[in-house]
Amino acid sequence: MFVDMPPGTGDVPLTVFQSLPVDGIIVVTSPQQLVSLIVEKAVNMAAMMNVPVLGVVENMAWAQCPHCGEKAVCVWRKPCGRSGGGPRPACAGPLPAGPAACKAGRFGCD
Repeated sequence: MFVDMPPGTGDVPLTVFQSLPVDGIIVVTSPQQLVSLIVEKAVNMAAMMNVPVLGVVENMAWAQCPHCGEKAVCVWRKPCGRSGGGPRPACAGPLPAGPAACKAGRFGCD
């Protein structure tokens, strides 16, 4: 079973971790400083609750120019939402931002 939870360390993740048998979590992040801090807290909470982090997916990690094909990456970006030290979960991979991803997010995938 997959449970899509809001970001952070609030009541919803805490209740899910305490109420359901969780084999692990996959954390989705984006290359923004505030999001990196929230992800770090969520990873730490999972560790305190003995819930393994199976991987981190970085959404909107880069964009490709539709004219020249050049790949543009955020200048300050730290891979997979890392803001500081501590154990590093496996990076399941970056996903690009672009027209196809935006359309799929707005209208769904076929």
